[in-house]
Amino acid sequence: MPKPAFIVVILSFTLFFSAHGKDIISVPVNRDIYHYTQQILSGRDLKEITPEIFNHPLCQRDIVDLVLIQKALILGNSSLSFEFVLIDHEEQETHLLKSGLLLVSVDTMWLSQVQPLSNSVLISSPIIRKGEYYAGIFTAPKNTEKLAQKIGKNLSQVSVVSNENWTVDWQTLKQLKPRTMFNESEWIIMAKLVSHGWVDIMLVSFNNTTDFRYSGDGYVIEAIKGIKVALQDSRHFVISRKHPRSQQTFREIELGIKRLRKANFIEKSYRNCGFLTNLVDKWREIP
Repeated sequence: MPKPAFIVVILSFTLFFSAHGKDIISVPVNRDIYHYTQQILSGRDLKEITPEIFNHPLCQRDIVDLVLIQKALILGNSSLSFEFVLIDHEEQETHLLKSGLLLVSVDTMWLSQVQPLSNSVLISSPIIRKGEYYAGIFTAPKNTEKLAQKIGKNLSQVSVVSNENWTVDWQTLKQLKPRTMFNESEWIIMAKLVSHGWVDIMLVSFNNTTDFRYSGDGYVIEAIKGIKVALQDSRHFVISRKHPRSQQTFREIELGIKRLRKANFIEKSYRNCGFLTNLVDKWREIP
């Protein structure tokens, strides 16, 4: 039986009202991503920001996504604005979109993940195009050189942790035949497992630090230099077909994406963030 707090959160996503000429709707966003985004924006008006704002040590793909969806709506001449509901877990997002309780995802989703839902959702033009995205193989800094010697054409000599709900990551890793594969839903716990050497590696997006390193409370992980993994899929924003504002929102987002793409805003943003980077162009690709 759902907990009362969860019911309240779900019901809050259905709220839709107008104020000062704006249509305001609640959407869920990861708590950490929201706070990092606020630090990066530092009070700047979304209409005025440029891709250079993402050249920031806190930047990651989810943050660029969150800003892009709002920029797309602005450039699509939308009257829609978001009221953010802060959450710690995002596993219910697909269900909320299918049911119409949630209008739009503010985090891009893999095409292979949402195509089976096409009767229930509208899928935007690609934000991250197929063939653009490579992930790094991250481990504890002290283990980078040792594990680099163990990784050949596959991952058969190392253990790996990922989240089975991240379907593209999970299937890609399974194809690479790791020695052991662990399922964990929390990214922070994954990072701690790898940082402490309890699991060898995890797949992580590149960032804009020169050593491709992530650190936080209780963990430090770093990319194994010279090796990258291709994730052959595209990422999209997703709009519920069952929400009363679905068609209008889809048209507005599509217009905004078209204008952002024409201005090269999307690619520049991900490159400033480090998610897309030419620093790994010559790295060996597996599989």
